[in-house]
Amino acid sequence: MIKFFRKIRYDLMEKNKTGKYLKYAIGEIFLVMVGILLALQVNDWNENRKINNQELELLASLHNEFTYNRNELERCIKLAQSIQNRCEKLLENTGDQEVKLSRQESNALIYYGLLSIVSFDRSNGVLDNIIYSGHINIIKNDNLRELLSNWDGILYDVKEDETWGINARNNIARPFIMKNANLVDIHEMELEGKKITSGFNTDYKAIYNSLEFENLVNSHRWWNRKNEWGYENLKETVDKIIALCEEEIRLKNK
Repeated sequence: MIKFFRKIRYDLMEKNKTGKYLKYAIGEIFLVMVGILLALQVNDWNENRKINNQELELLASLHNEFTYNRNELERCIKLAQSIQNRCEKLLENTGDQEVKLSRQESNALIYYGLLSIVSFDRSNGVLDNIIYSGHINIIKNDNLRELLSNWDGILYDVKEDETWGINARNNIARPFIMKNANLVDIHEMELEGKKITSGFNTDYKAIYNSLEFENLVNSHRWWNRKNEWGYENLKETVDKIIALCEEEIRLKNK
C-alpha cells in the first residue's frame, strides 16, 4: 500500500502536476491522521473494555464477600439477642425475688448467657487486596467507593465494643463464677463422652442473692445490647454495599 501511494506521488512530480500533488499530499496526510485516530480509538476501546471487565470481577468478588459478612452479622445479632434473653432470665431470680430455676437451668443460663461471647468473624481479604493494591480507583461508583473506604473505621468501632465485652467476661464474670459456682457441672453440658461428677454443689440461692452477681449479669446483658446495635449499624452499611454492587453489575452487563 505504501509503494502504491509513493508511485502516485512520483508520477505527479515527474509530470510536473504540482497542484494535484499538493492535493494528493494533503489527502494522504488526512488519511494517515484518520488511521492514527482510529487506532487510538480502538486502543482506548480495548483499554476501557479491559478496565470494565476488571471492575466487573471486583464487583462480583465484593458482592460475594459482603454477602458472607451479612450472613455472619445476622448470626451475631441473633446470638447477642439470645445472650441478652438468658441474662434477663437470670436477673428475674436475683435479690429478693423467688428463685424459680433448677440447678440445671441455672447452669445452662450461665454457660449460654453469662459466659458466652459474640465475635464478628468477617471476611476482608477481597477488600484489603483492592485497597492496598490501589484497585479501588477502578470502581467508578463514588458512593460505593466511599462506603468501602470507610468500612474499616465502622468495623473498628464494632470490634472495640466486642473487646470490651469479652474482657469484662474474662476478667469479672468468669472469675466470679469460678469462685462461687461449679464450673465442672457447667462445662459438662457442652462436653461429649465421659461425664465427670463434681464433689461440690453450687449454692445458687447465695449467688442470686449477691449484688455483685446481679451487676455482672446486667453488665454482660448491656454489652451484648451494645454489640447488637453495632452489628445492626454495620449491617446497614453491608446492605448498601451489596445493593450498589448488584446495581453496578446489572448496568455493566446491559
